[in-house]
Amino acid sequence: MGHDQRFKEFLQTFLQEFLKLFFPDVESRLDFRAIEFLDKEVFTNLAEGSSRRAGVVAKLTTHDGEPELVLVHIEIEARPKKDFQARMFEYYALLCARHKMPVFPVVIYIHGGKKGLTTHLFGREILRFRYESVQLARLDVEEYRKGVGPVAVALGALMDSSRTPERAQLRASLLLQSSRAGLTRRDSFCS
Repeated sequence: MGHDQRFKEFLQTFLQEFLKLFFPDVESRLDFRAIEFLDKEVFTNLAEGSSRRAGVVAKLTTHDGEPELVLVHIEIEARPKKDFQARMFEYYALLCARHKMPVFPVVIYIHGGKKGLTTHLFGREILRFRYESVQLARLDVEEYRKGVGPVAVALGALMDSSRTPERAQLRASLLLQSSRAGLTRRDSFCS
């Protein structure tokens, strides 16, 4: 099993905690009691004829007023690829068209990347597409290591620790905490 699949499983198990850590305003609006993961979201690239599988796609309801379905789409990228922004827009547009509901797109970059796509034609801006991003290597581990729960501990090992004097010990400690925590057991962290 590759790191991409492990990351997806981690996010499916801890999606609420991930959103609470990085997007608390979004997490507080969502009702996680009836979450539905759409793991068969496969898209065909018509130009290339190849198929692509979306990262983690979850269907949730909000707490606000009328029930409103929201798709939370998360992609994981170790390093940004040349066509990634266009691919994110394709996923967004196809998810909106297929499910007829709003989509909250998020990218987790291990080493940083862009936060959107802008296209121009005839000197005019034709499209501006923005998505949220968490750029782990650019985050200061000191700000997150005190976070409660498995997400802060596990992702802290991928964050910037250059300003931490005991850098190697900190990373080792975070990895050890993650392995001891039984991250496959969501109930050990959530009450």
